[in-house]
Amino acid sequence: MLPQILLVNPERPLTESLVPVLISGGFEVTRAADFNEAAVVLKGRRFDAVVTAHRLGSHNGLHLVLRARVGSPSVRAIVTSKVQDPQLEAEAGIFGAVYLVAPWDDAARLLEVLRAPSPQPA
Repeated sequence: MLPQILLVNPERPLTESLVPVLISGGFEVTRAADFNEAAVVLKGRRFDAVVTAHRLGSHNGLHLVLRARVGSPSVRAIVTSKVQDPQLEAEAGIFGAVYLVAPWDDAARLLEVLRAPSPQPA
């Protein structure tokens, strides 16, 4: 079974640019356009990773990371942004998420993070 990824971004062109890269990288991808759609998907399935945009309307990607970890505490979480934001990067770290800037421009770093061994609990 292929590793399962939930990819959440309200900007469809950005999502669509990542899907072929992730599929060719050996992942099965489920897409969601916003927080509410992703929350519904998370109720019915578990994922190996959640890759989410930071900005999701009235919620943000960190809220989604918390929601994903309710059902799967070890889910790998990646929060993306269009621009570098040191505060968001720090907050993502507190949530145990990796912060990536514009992975749709060069998905190599995203694939690297997704393929890295999961950190072991202390």
